[in-house]
Amino acid sequence: MLPKFSTRSILTLSCLAGSTLMALPAFAERFEARSLVTVATIYPQGAMITRDATVSLPEGQHEIVFADIPVGYDPGEVERSLQIRVEGGEPGPVSYGTAPISEALLFRSDAEKAAKARVDTLEKEIADRRAEIEKIRFEVNAVEDTLAYLGRLTAGEDAGQSAATARMIREESLAARLAGLEASRRVDAAEEALEGLEKELTEARIALDLLVPDTEDRISVTLPVSVAQAGEVHVSFTYMSEDAFWQPRYTARLDTEAGTMDLVRSVFVEQSTREPWFDVALRFATDDPNRKPAPNEVYEYVRRVYEPRPVEPLMRAAGGVMELDAAAPVMETAPKIQVNLTGLSQTYNAPEPVSLYSGTEGREFMLSSLALSPEIVVRAVPLYEDTGYLMASFANDTGEMLVPGEVRLIRDGVSLGTVMLGTVVNGAETELAFGAVDGITVERVLVTRNEGDRGVISKSNEAASEWRISVENHTARSWPVEVVDRVSVSEQDELKTDWTARPAPDVEGLNDKRGVLAWHFDLDAGARQEIELSENLRWPEGKELQ
Repeated sequence: MLPKFSTRSILTLSCLAGSTLMALPAFAERFEARSLVTVATIYPQGAMITRDATVSLPEGQHEIVFADIPVGYDPGEVERSLQIRVEGGEPGPVSYGTAPISEALLFRSDAEKAAKARVDTLEKEIADRRAEIEKIRFEVNAVEDTLAYLGRLTAGEDAGQSAATARMIREESLAARLAGLEASRRVDAAEEALEGLEKELTEARIALDLLVPDTEDRISVTLPVSVAQAGEVHVSFTYMSEDAFWQPRYTARLDTEAGTMDLVRSVFVEQSTREPWFDVALRFATDDPNRKPAPNEVYEYVRRVYEPRPVEPLMRAAGGVMELDAAAPVMETAPKIQVNLTGLSQTYNAPEPVSLYSGTEGREFMLSSLALSPEIVVRAVPLYEDTGYLMASFANDTGEMLVPGEVRLIRDGVSLGTVMLGTVVNGAETELAFGAVDGITVERVLVTRNEGDRGVISKSNEAASEWRISVENHTARSWPVEVVDRVSVSEQDELKTDWTARPAPDVEGLNDKRGVLAWHFDLDAGARQEIELSENLRWPEGKELQ
């Protein structure tokens, strides 16, 4: 159960009229009002929500009670972040609490009233139908009682009387059974109709829950207002909530025949604030309000010098483990830095007001569609793969940053699943993988190996290897192909490495990775391309290669 707020003044209160706060005496009237969500700025986690209300007040000093914010919110979060603006009056110190919301304020709009009336009507109709079914069942019971009574009748000694009694029992019994059959059929029909009404009631309750999902007590805000002359007072509340989020989504549609790609950008948003949002202006901000607002402090870097001490006295053997005999010098350092890359300082606005229900599966809104002319290549990595993969690289020329998000891949009309797109700043290049091209086969064969001792570690002072790489195109069209492979790299002067390749690669140190090589060529339908790659490693006698 939500604890009661302690009444206190709010420090973030501001008045658009420009006057200072003032202490108010006893209030002439107390008004209940309802505010509605009008603007929501959604973050990757959390939202800044703005509610608005307009209240007609007479001249004088009054209290307006807003019992709107569902108790699903953290009261402390609301109290800490709440900002209030008032137009048309002078605000006083604000107090908080919890209060039930009246039915008049709970069901205020025409849609809410209609949904509530529909539920009430169906509930009454179902109750009436159930009562009618009970009456029909009483008829069935009466038939059973009649049959039981007829079964207890006995004929007299007179033969004529006995025949008349028998006829009467037969006729009455038949009439009773026919009446019972008819009543049972009416019960079945009534129950079938009742099932339909109960289904309608379930749907009506779901519709009402979407409009008014939470009927429990609300967080209440009591706002004193002084009005110089009768008129309308506009009140705006802004506060933070953790119960909403958004995430970017992309759909990449690649046409390999035309060599084009459409990148559709969209936003997926979901809220679970326990109230619906109707005709709300949505904004999607990439900044994270939970990110720390200030940089780390830089502390003094104190250095000390010590008399050198022999190594042996410093350390002693204890059970086969070497332990320090004295503590190492103390050094003051700054706290560990926590890296957070979610804040990208971009905001997207929904083009028109949006309705978003609480607790549903969310909605997706398209932002824009980019027509791109990507560079398409089939990348073969024979070290690990026996087939090629289709890659499409493109430059971000949108004028803004592409934020990280999930990309749905569609190649020539076929869905290929999803990948993640990282941050792509304006002007930068990136690439997307569009799955395997099964018609491009890749093979890497070890032709020769000369080592002093085969295995992971060679105990000779020289190792030579030669590979044959082949790429074949079994498709019906020509493809640009990129083959990526590697040779050994040394960081020691005493380990010498040499390598040769026929044909020579056109890129060495691909993506700034030493020893990574790349070949680029066009491969016609039915064609085959071979690459011979060899390397030689030499090191001093007595050393080991790993």
